[in-house]
Amino acid sequence: MIMAVKKGLVHVYTGSGKGKTTAAFGAAARALGNGMKVLVVQFLKGGGQLSGEAALLKDMPGAELICFSDQRHPIFFRDGGCDLEKLKGSITNGFRLAASKAMSGDYDVVVFDEVNNCMKERWLDAGLVAVLINDRPAGVELILTGRGCPEEIMELADYVTEMRLVKHPAEKGVKARRGVEY
Repeated sequence: MIMAVKKGLVHVYTGSGKGKTTAAFGAAARALGNGMKVLVVQFLKGGGQLSGEAALLKDMPGAELICFSDQRHPIFFRDGGCDLEKLKGSITNGFRLAASKAMSGDYDVVVFDEVNNCMKERWLDAGLVAVLINDRPAGVELILTGRGCPEEIMELADYVTEMRLVKHPAEKGVKARRGVEY
């Protein structure tokens, strides 16, 4: 049996560059490979098929994946058809569900993917995330991803990594490709 981490730390992966979710899923895979239990919660990535990394993780022993089918970032609504109040409610309710699972002590590593975007846009109160950071069980390693992480959350974190956009093929009109970007 693998010994769980005694003192879990907080990671923030933020910035405008590619790789935040990829880094978080890499950490989750490393934990699973070491016999740890992992919870991954994806905000704002509903409304379609699972990404490749989420599809792989969902059936792995020791892993639990939560995605919200009613959460999709408003930028993906070309016709302006996003009900922001409904989205905010789903994000807050989803966060509360996910936080209760994180607080259960059943997981060694917990990933909240795109939660930083939720706080940046004020669709989720950063104070709720701060409470989770401060009150989680001692052995829970917590990973928060997404652009625009609030300064107060970065202050509470142990690791802060900023992915910086230097160049991206989308600038030349290349659309996201299955298996590479999602």
